[in-house]
Amino acid sequence: MVKDAHLFAAAMSGVKPLKGRKPHPKTVIPRPKVEGPLRPQERSLAALGMTPVPELAVDDQNFDRDTSRALSRGKLMPQASLDLHGMTLAAAERAVSSFLEHAAARDLRVVLIVTGKGVRLEGGRMFGGRIRAEFVGWLNRADNRHRVRAVRAAHPRHGGSGAFYVLLRRRSSASSRSLRATPQR
Repeated sequence: MVKDAHLFAAAMSGVKPLKGRKPHPKTVIPRPKVEGPLRPQERSLAALGMTPVPELAVDDQNFDRDTSRALSRGKLMPQASLDLHGMTLAAAERAVSSFLEHAAARDLRVVLIVTGKGVRLEGGRMFGGRIRAEFVGWLNRADNRHRVRAVRAAHPRHGGSGAFYVLLRRRSSASSRSLRATPQR
């Protein structure tokens, strides 16, 4: 870049300014600053033409109504389940990510994750469970968010407030079909 500025200055050295205009002062080439590592530019999703994916919350609004009703009536059972009892926070987080990855690969629709209520009494105060408190945040992480469509508290027969139904996204139909199986006309 500095070389280009010198070439431009050399090329323009013989140019005379037009009558009535003042010549620009001599171009000063700033020295490059020594900086730390470059920070990635912050881009908003709106500037990229994308809409943000809403954060998951434990509610029935994003859960499929028919699926929710079938789970409540006992007509639909979760296709797989994961119990996080006795795990540390780090182990539970890894287990949830791995479980969701395998469930999505098997194209499961509804899974059950048991976090436990975690309610305990210490020194006269009630404390909630850390795994249960962190669980929805783990689902909102980028590597899990694209697999999960909705989450809601489980029915009492499946663990009640100590467990969650997770509704997984379906794989696109194009990726599940083979091009050879498509009849050609």
